Amino acid sequence: MLQHILNQITFFITLAFVLFIPGYVMLLAIFGKSKILSTLEKFIISFGLSIVGVDFIFFAIAKLNIPITRLSSVISIALFIFICWIIYKFRHFSTSNESTPLFSFSKNQFILILLLLFLTLFIKTAFLTDTVFPTATDMGHHMYWAKWMVENHQLPTYDGMPDFIIGEHIIFATISTLSGASFLSAFPIVVLFLINMLSILTVFILTLRIFKEKNIAILTLLFLGVLYAVASPQAKFVSGGVIGNLIGNFLLPLSFYFYYRAFSFFETDAKLTTDNKTFLALAIFSTFGLFYTHHLTSFIFLFIFTLLVLIFLVVNRNHLKSIFSALFKIILSPQVLATFFTGLLFFFFIFTPNYIKNSAVETAVGAPSKETRVGLTIDNLRSSVGEARIALGFLGLLILAIGFKKKNIGFAIVAAWAVMIFIMSTQPQMLFINLPSTRIGNYLSYPIAILSAYAFYEIFKARQNDTKKINNLLKISFVIIATFFLVDGISDSATSFKVKTDLSPLAQTFDASNYLATVTTDTDEILKDHNYITADSWMKIFLMRGYKYPLSRGYFKRYDDPTKPREMCTLNMISTPASPEAQQCFIETQTNFIVVNPNYDSAQFIKLKNFDQVYSSVGINIYYKK
Repeated sequence: MLQHILNQITFFITLAFVLFIPGYVMLLAIFGKSKILSTLEKFIISFGLSIVGVDFIFFAIAKLNIPITRLSSVISIALFIFICWIIYKFRHFSTSNESTPLFSFSKNQFILILLLLFLTLFIKTAFLTDTVFPTATDMGHHMYWAKWMVENHQLPTYDGMPDFIIGEHIIFATISTLSGASFLSAFPIVVLFLINMLSILTVFILTLRIFKEKNIAILTLLFLGVLYAVASPQAKFVSGGVIGNLIGNFLLPLSFYFYYRAFSFFETDAKLTTDNKTFLALAIFSTFGLFYTHHLTSFIFLFIFTLLVLIFLVVNRNHLKSIFSALFKIILSPQVLATFFTGLLFFFFIFTPNYIKNSAVETAVGAPSKETRVGLTIDNLRSSVGEARIALGFLGLLILAIGFKKKNIGFAIVAAWAVMIFIMSTQPQMLFINLPSTRIGNYLSYPIAILSAYAFYEIFKARQNDTKKINNLLKISFVIIATFFLVDGISDSATSFKVKTDLSPLAQTFDASNYLATVTTDTDEILKDHNYITADSWMKIFLMRGYKYPLSRGYFKRYDDPTKPREMCTLNMISTPASPEAQQCFIETQTNFIVVNPNYDSAQFIKLKNFDQVYSSVGINIYYKK
């Protein structure tokens, strides 16, 4: 019991040491005790900067050929913290008198914020209680690479596969290395849950800064946090281990937050300050972190940013001279140039992302090559984003367009964010995008939540010139619409809950994996079935003999892909092991262990004399080929 308590204490100290303190001391080194950031903003931003900062720390370690061990990890992060603290202590900071009245909430607003955060945590936790177990395929794939880092003490090269990016795995490997937490425990889910909550809070502070209206920001917590709290990319992605999307949906709005703070002086024609330049440097820093974390999110960011620039310049076409003059000054500032060129140095010479080396970008550009990439319909979006939320979101976009404040870079950010993702997910052929439309559509939840909150506030905000009759009508409409939203949003989460979780298939998979790890060696070749075995992707974590080990029979539909020929050996060796095609496959792959579900695939092996059953359970049989 005492050991368990000590392990928990060590784990949470590690979380703070890896995911909070580096970013916090970095902010101290940059801003000192300036009031330009509120306490809440410092708390949220510290996590984002820590994720990016720790990534760059380990890139430097890898470049210096220093083994990534517990000692080197502690020393490296501690050295970064110490350097930032020294800078903070000895650097002379200019006094900033900017206060943060936006973050001074009334008693009722504060209570409402706490209530919304509590409901968000409660709904997500209730869902994750029955889905926290390590069964998700994506999580199994990602945790293999994180464990590979822990065991091999270096950054992985991913065997030339562009689907994985190092930023998805460094923090998990570091936390496991320092705390000793097992990848088969709940710790990966806990980290993803934390990141998901922080992404919601990031949208909250971004909305508050852009609209400068506390009620809109609070409504955003309702539309993004409480309503549709389980739907993708929320708790479902947490339990599914969709790491890149979750971290991407944290760093994406955080980057927008920094870009907004950098260029917010356009709104009031204020004088360009050092703080604006610093925020742009932070924006570039977080953008590079995004490029190291998830290629799809980075790809989407580039499209959004392009549209953002176009919208802002077109709307402000009569002020281009002053805009470009200010851009010239802020971009050519020392802190911005230093951050940009340091990022390029890391990107091209210290640690280049795997998707750049393998030209993965080329595969993402072009005419849609599959049915799943030709675009989503409005019905698809309604089921993905939520019928009520998407309707109000489009209304919010219309209201935003009608009342567009020309020099408000924040309005341009929200508009470009929503419009670009909508186009990318529904009309990918317009932009020559060859990516799964559903995956892109999931990114629409965040800007739509902001626009829904904006529309709801604009419709029902109190107006002094409204008559009593109009006010009564507004109140009735408010109750009706609010009820519709609450029912639609909460029911969406309620339908996702599982009635009962049967853990016996998971236990059988892990027990069979332990057996294979004990009786087999590197010279054995194992073939498993992905169709009928629970958590089969986690077998590789027990074996640790390569990402593609063991071989796997994939979903049956993949073997009928008309767009390109598929290998058939993994299908034939399980489905028809006695066929000539399968026999040739056994010779070529040297497969001698077959892992199947006996309720679906067993009879074909029992009647063959050259297969012996060496392991048996209710849901898993293992056969050895003589």
